[in-house]
Amino acid sequence: MKLKDLINKTGDYDVSRFQLLKIISKIENKDMSYYLLNDDIKEGTIKKLLRVLNGYPLEYLINEVKFLNNKFYVDERVLIPRIETEDLVLYAKKTIEEENIKSIVDIGTGSGVIAISLKKYFPNMNVYAIDISEKALDVAKLNAKKLNVDINFYCGEYIEPIKDKISEIEMIVSNPPYVEESFKNNRLKYEPSIALYAGIDGQNFFKNLLKYEQLKGKIMLFETTEFNYKKTEEILKFFGNTKILKDSFDKKRFIEINNNNFI
Repeated sequence: MKLKDLINKTGDYDVSRFQLLKIISKIENKDMSYYLLNDDIKEGTIKKLLRVLNGYPLEYLINEVKFLNNKFYVDERVLIPRIETEDLVLYAKKTIEEENIKSIVDIGTGSGVIAISLKKYFPNMNVYAIDISEKALDVAKLNAKKLNVDINFYCGEYIEPIKDKISEIEMIVSNPPYVEESFKNNRLKYEPSIALYAGIDGQNFFKNLLKYEQLKGKIMLFETTEFNYKKTEEILKFFGNTKILKDSFDKKRFIEINNNNFI
């Protein structure tokens, strides 16, 4: 099908010619400039395009997401990393440098983007990564192998798999489930609910973390939501002094616990 005919075919969708070309180029793994001289679009590509226009995540379709300077494999076993989580990693990087951190744990690692990105920045740092989902860990391990980093992966809840090692851990970093159960949208329905939803008020993860009193004194950095950060902060004050940090869009999204120093 010619590109102009495809544009007419997709006229009912709120999408520009540029956006169409961007999606098509991702599907076919070609530069957008390719379509300046080649405007025949394959039938298979059109079918995939329509899936995306109807809400299916492009990242799952092409099994790839760019995160900071690396490309990660993703599929429906894991949450799609968002650009805001890049800010979480960069805040963590700054703290690791300032505090000379030698060991961290990423709770709810999913595809592994946080743990792997930090290991890439600090090759000599000891990095633990935990997830309750074996399927998610399979994806994280694939990404660690692909990006040539050595991560200590564990399956389980919270810090349960490494409770005997907790004295060695200096910092906890996490982008945990924090979405309220009542919140639904077309995109989220394709992502694993266990990685998204955290009870009626979105605070289950943080409330359950309180049973690990041995985490007091650790430096912690969590991602949350601009709509619920105050509730989360009140819970996390159990572990020490808290500070709210903003993402690149000027939204209050992260909570740091650091009794030594603040970012």
